[in-house]
Amino acid sequence: MATVLASSFYPPLGWQRWLYPLFRFSIHEDLKQRLQGGHPHYRCLTAIAPDRITRQPTVIGTVEVAYRQPHLWTFHRLPWVYLSNLAVCPHYRRQGVARRLLQAAEQLTLDWGFGDLSLHVMTDNSQARQLYEGMGYQLHRVEPTLLSLFNFQPSRLLLRKTISPPQRSSSVFQYVDPTASEPSH
Repeated sequence: MATVLASSFYPPLGWQRWLYPLFRFSIHEDLKQRLQGGHPHYRCLTAIAPDRITRQPTVIGTVEVAYRQPHLWTFHRLPWVYLSNLAVCPHYRRQGVARRLLQAAEQLTLDWGFGDLSLHVMTDNSQARQLYEGMGYQLHRVEPTLLSLFNFQPSRLLLRKTISPPQRSSSVFQYVDPTASEPSH
């Protein structure tokens, strides 16, 4: 999972390739701490597929879902479920993996008894924004960062989606015979 996250958020290109092992190690340790934390409302969901060469099961995508408490300085704010670190291996992108991970996160949110899911996306990440907007996530607010104020980094967008249980289609139907006096079932 750490490899998927590191290669998605810190691709080993240019000068970053020298720091890539440090990024991967740091992500690994952070992830390990969260996974061992034992919080009842934290899950790290993964998408697994056979490796293209070895055919061994391998992680191709991941997303984290966690219940968050409001900060003390935010008044009248309710707890919420937050989605973070959605990442898919480059070779598996644009194949529905992220969409299925999001759908699983939404179902988990409903299973926990919540009806809203929030996430952040950078303003310049057009592919992710297109995915989220296509799945019904809406802009809640723009959050500038310190670096974005000096044009060193894009602003973050907080997106939110209200989730409702899927509508179940009824397999019961009524056929009305126009020649009969009473409907048949």
